[in-house]
Amino acid sequence: MSKQMTPYTSPAPFASAHIRARIVKILLIVGAVATGLTFLSEALSFVFPPLTDDQELGDNPIGAVLSLFTFLFALFEFVIYWATVVFFLVWLYRAYNNLRAFDPDRPNEYSTGWALGSFFIPFVNLIIPYRAIKETWQKSGPSDEALLSAPSPPAWFSIWWMFWLLSSMAGNLSLRLSLDENVSERIATMVSMVAGALSIVAAVFAYVVVNAIDKRQEETSGKLRLGNLPVPPPPPTNLTISDAVVP
Repeated sequence: MSKQMTPYTSPAPFASAHIRARIVKILLIVGAVATGLTFLSEALSFVFPPLTDDQELGDNPIGAVLSLFTFLFALFEFVIYWATVVFFLVWLYRAYNNLRAFDPDRPNEYSTGWALGSFFIPFVNLIIPYRAIKETWQKSGPSDEALLSAPSPPAWFSIWWMFWLLSSMAGNLSLRLSLDENVSERIATMVSMVAGALSIVAAVFAYVVVNAIDKRQEETSGKLRLGNLPVPPPPPTNLTISDAVVP
């Protein structure tokens, strides 16, 4: 796919994405904890078999309770996951738009809509989202930093993306196996645990990536004094009647 630079029609004002980044980081932590709880409940299912259809509740109370907790943890994990996706895209929208404020003469490689929408397009979502995140970090620094060449992001950016892809693939495989009646529940659980472990690692590196971009943008905006509108002078306090008379 050839590069298509997005020209700017006018400079954009800087709008801090710090609060949005903080929400994303909190959701990543909560999501990792929820995934860890699901992982633990699935691991315990190997020791305490879940309640089967031909068993009464009194025949296997531990398995019944464990199955209930596994379901609740998985449901909570599902809700947090999609909340994280939404807020991540909301944060990325603002962070990517801020690149225009740092250097209006340095156009973005993609439009903001394409950078976000690429996450949902098959095959495209294997490359373009990472390139957009990478570009966000690169161009969040001062414009004179990239006079010779764009700086390379830290190594954990590519590590995050690798684990994100692996966890997504494992999650899709786990879903398919759970719906296949020919696959044993034990195998489906093992694949689900692998997907969960990969997801936790991906969340840790995603936290680091979001934090790095947010910190870089806040530092650059401070150096360039962006978003600091001049404060109007206070009204006069010692105004007399004679001062108010217009000559």
